[in-house]
Amino acid sequence: MGEGDEAFSTAELGLPRRRWKKSMGKYLKLARITAWPASLFSFAVGFGAAATRWTHWEDSLFGLLAVLSFFCFAFALNFYSDRDVDRYHDGWQKDIKLSQQPLLTGEVTARECRAFCLFAFLLAIAFGWLAGALVALLVFAACLIGGILYSHPFVRLKGKPIGDIVCMSCLSAILFSTGYAVAREAMPSWPMFLFFSLFSAIVYIPTVVSDYEYDSQAGLRTSAVIFGQRNLMKAIWVIYVCALPVAWLLISGPYPLGSKIFVIIACATSAFYVAIGWRSLKPPRLIVPMLSRRPRQTIVSFGTIALLFLGWGLFNVFGHGHASWNPFLILWNIS
Repeated sequence: MGEGDEAFSTAELGLPRRRWKKSMGKYLKLARITAWPASLFSFAVGFGAAATRWTHWEDSLFGLLAVLSFFCFAFALNFYSDRDVDRYHDGWQKDIKLSQQPLLTGEVTARECRAFCLFAFLLAIAFGWLAGALVALLVFAACLIGGILYSHPFVRLKGKPIGDIVCMSCLSAILFSTGYAVAREAMPSWPMFLFFSLFSAIVYIPTVVSDYEYDSQAGLRTSAVIFGQRNLMKAIWVIYVCALPVAWLLISGPYPLGSKIFVIIACATSAFYVAIGWRSLKPPRLIVPMLSRRPRQTIVSFGTIALLFLGWGLFNVFGHGHASWNPFLILWNIS
């Protein structure tokens, strides 16, 4: 065998590897892996707050895999639904240039995307079932609300007023409950579920407002397009006022000290966040500073918090009680 034949054989062996890397790359792009850390926020907070030395590591692993599979399903379905309008987006949308999403660049065909969505959906339910029946039910609810109802072309509540906000606030509360259920095999209390849902709506509405120009050009009838940017930001204060009595129930009730601290911080940062956003919405260019000017930094901050909560939860699971002081296990009542 000559040198030329040996070189040809080496190149031939490397070809499948390059094809495999290219195939994996396009599917990871379709799953929008760059958005996973920030998207883990709700799940990570629920898991980190509830995980203890008695949490099964197998449940933690399968629960996390179920949520990541859900992200694959939801983001791919969203790309599929928005492929006709994303081509008109000429800049960065948080973590990605939508005009370069894989369905528009030709990396993934519509048929491949549909197959990927089905596979990811089945995988999410399977991993959820391995983590427990309750987790599987919650993951199914997440796929239904955050995937099908939010993005599917036949429903697409993301392009309808109120529907976009309701879907995302419910999804965040469900993912929070999923993280809690993975750790405790139970649902969080209704005040905590309701508060997290309202808090998620407060966080999500400014993202709808920041997408106003793109959504209006694309012909989407989102809440910001229908009600106007300033009116929608004003509506956040109504939600915030509704969240305060629920927050007081949690602060004054028999809940762990860590949960109370989280609620207090959430209320304080929400008020500050909304005040800045509302005051900044002035003509001629209505913008939300954190999301319009520094979208990537905002995503990184949420991703960092998510990874900290996830790391804390895993430390409690694998630390076998070495965390001598866990604020999420210390009950503290106001007397």
